[in-house]
Amino acid sequence: MKKKEKPYTYEFLEADLRKLAADYGGVEWGSIGKSRWGRELFYIRLGHGKKKISYNGAHHGMEWITSVLLMKFAGDYLSAEEQRGSLGGFSVEALSEKTSLYIIPMVNPDGVELSATGRIPLWVGDKERKFLESCNGSSNFGRWQANAAGVDLNHNYDALWERSKALETEYGIYGPGATRFSGTAPFSEPESKALADFTIEKDFELAIAFHSQGKVIYQGFQGKEPPLSLKIARAFEKISPYRLEREEGIASVGGYKDWFVEKMGRPGYTIEVGEGRNPLPTESFPIIYKETLPVLVGAMTV
Repeated sequence: MKKKEKPYTYEFLEADLRKLAADYGGVEWGSIGKSRWGRELFYIRLGHGKKKISYNGAHHGMEWITSVLLMKFAGDYLSAEEQRGSLGGFSVEALSEKTSLYIIPMVNPDGVELSATGRIPLWVGDKERKFLESCNGSSNFGRWQANAAGVDLNHNYDALWERSKALETEYGIYGPGATRFSGTAPFSEPESKALADFTIEKDFELAIAFHSQGKVIYQGFQGKEPPLSLKIARAFEKISPYRLEREEGIASVGGYKDWFVEKMGRPGYTIEVGEGRNPLPTESFPIIYKETLPVLVGAMTV
């Protein structure tokens, strides 16, 4: 994919997916559901192997650079596959024969729209506009994380969700807003429900949720992960600048990784790419991609 000088919105994503489908015949792509605003939650499949794994990005609106990361990887993978070449030191043909990778590059397209443009779309009605502005406390949405209902999708999964809810007031959260509001119930939001349903349907053996920022790896949940989980995380540390850390407080419950580990009993990870203040600038993307590529490829080999 070409480097985007502008924030990577849903429109960029859809255009890139259609271009990949046109450039590389037979690419499987589609939608796992719809967002609050009716946008498709796109996925793209790389490889055709028996082992199924998954990567996702942009649970949080202002972390849209993770969508760029995953789409760049998809484009490079398909190009190398067509040329029977390598990527990150691995034969893509061999990767494809072993693993089917399902990428959901933008879990929260509505939140990305709000953050990337900094404003509510013009077509949004007055009632919803007033609701969102009251949630945000401002008409500038540049640092918005939640979806279009003011729910933080990465606190909306059924993994000690009640604890996440109970901790909200400690963080000054009293209702829908830009961040950390867990919703009214687990999977109250169509985006989180769609991703959970797709995960169960495909029966993924490993999953990584990409976020920004911090250059850290989070693994496991409440000791329910298999022993292999830590071994893989240590391998990620060896091939990248990312370092294993432990989540604390409200960040340690209710997330996709937490739910995946508890529900599936398999290795699940949250990886925070890059460093700085979200949303990370496009200028930081080349180094983020270089640092993360070994993990993107390496997870397909385990």
